[in-house]
Amino acid sequence: MDIDIAHLSYRYKAEEKFILDDINLHIPGGEWILISGCSGSGKTTLAYAIAGILYHQKMGIYEGHVRINDQCIEETPLYWISDAIGFVQQNADDQFCALNVADEIAFGLENKCISPDEMKNRIAASLKITGSESLYPRQLFELSGGEKQRVAIASILAMQPSILILDEPTSNLDLESTRAIFDVLRDLQQTMNLTVIIIEHKVRLFEDLFKRCVYLESGKILYDGATEKSPLYQARLDSALPHPAKRADDSAIILSLHDWIYENGDGFKLEIQNLEIKRGEIVALMGANGSGKTTLFKTLTGMATPRQGRMYFNGEDRKIITSPQIGLVFQNADDQIFMNTVQEEVFYGLDNFRMGDAVHKEQAKQLLEFYGLEEKQLSNPHQLSYGEKKRLNLVSILAFSPSIMLLDEIFIGQDVYQMNYILEKLKYLRDNGVTIIAAIHDPSLMKTMADRVIFLEHGNMRFCLPLQQAVIWWQVNGYRDYLPEKETGL
Repeated sequence: MDIDIAHLSYRYKAEEKFILDDINLHIPGGEWILISGCSGSGKTTLAYAIAGILYHQKMGIYEGHVRINDQCIEETPLYWISDAIGFVQQNADDQFCALNVADEIAFGLENKCISPDEMKNRIAASLKITGSESLYPRQLFELSGGEKQRVAIASILAMQPSILILDEPTSNLDLESTRAIFDVLRDLQQTMNLTVIIIEHKVRLFEDLFKRCVYLESGKILYDGATEKSPLYQARLDSALPHPAKRADDSAIILSLHDWIYENGDGFKLEIQNLEIKRGEIVALMGANGSGKTTLFKTLTGMATPRQGRMYFNGEDRKIITSPQIGLVFQNADDQIFMNTVQEEVFYGLDNFRMGDAVHKEQAKQLLEFYGLEEKQLSNPHQLSYGEKKRLNLVSILAFSPSIMLLDEIFIGQDVYQMNYILEKLKYLRDNGVTIIAAIHDPSLMKTMADRVIFLEHGNMRFCLPLQQAVIWWQVNGYRDYLPEKETGL
């Protein structure tokens, strides 16, 4: 199916600036195309337009046309569009309609009146190609962010659409799962005449499959050509952050855990025998999807209760560490948004902690400026791009100056320029005594930012080591996926 976009522009009714500005684009049937751009450039909005969601939501000023095989999206009912186009959203929770994996994958097929036998075959096939067979009997709320993403992709593949739109499908995935999704896409490319549109910051990762790249900036197409010549392909992460003059090795212990055990009642167990975290260091929390990274954060903040164990914060025996002493940025940005404007969102925590004086609020406004959100202060947070939401989450936590920051996949939705900017800010916080524990998947980020590394595997802490010792441990023990690019030779 061909896709033709003519003079497409869009803005929210309360905004003067267009999110999409006179987009003209032709995508031949069967082509695989990558849409890239900086955070907030309009990539996801363009995906919504192609999928018919943008027009039928009627939440803004919509101009222009999108045609699928000469069928005008604006004049076509959603049931026809959803039959032809499969859309995997950036945040898997946004598209789930059921409570468990089995019902979720069956939901769309039931709405299409697929026969039970055919439904069974499609479900089995979609689970297999996404490596999600073991997730089939699980409840969705039990899954990690990466596991949810795999289920979302499986549910769309089961529908067998002619056009597949993937909005950052690997953003929540560990390296093994990312490779599995890459292999799925490669198999689809070789066996099916499918039009695939992928929204991605990881341009280099997908260059072999997506030879054409469209680059957006401020809602306009600035580049349309070969992927290897696109702007984000040329961009790189900055080199490793310089370490402070006073190393964390010389600092006091701010957090320690002993015999720390949590069980969720469904077979998962998090077990940490001994862990010490020092003031003024950045610790990368590594591990596969479902290894316990988010669960560890929840037990530290009282969102999950360990069965046993002792925790010491600044030498004091504690059951939990409460805000404003600790700040947690959730993996899912939408779970941490409560107010109607960006400015109110940043002030929300300050007001709750009785820190809403003029000085603190002025500092919060400066943080919005530092993180590129100054012009969004009066915008509804839910109208931000996902990367902007994550930065808003971060600013909301930074506003009350916690001693420990827990960052759960903070780099999701960030382009390489924003990554470098956030990394520089994390360095500044570290140098000023803030302790940062960041759950991440990307070894290149680990190499760039981390002083030490915690490695979780199936709920067990395998080690907490300085960065170079962690790399050596992975090399010796054959954990190739966790080695930075230089060490793997890839």
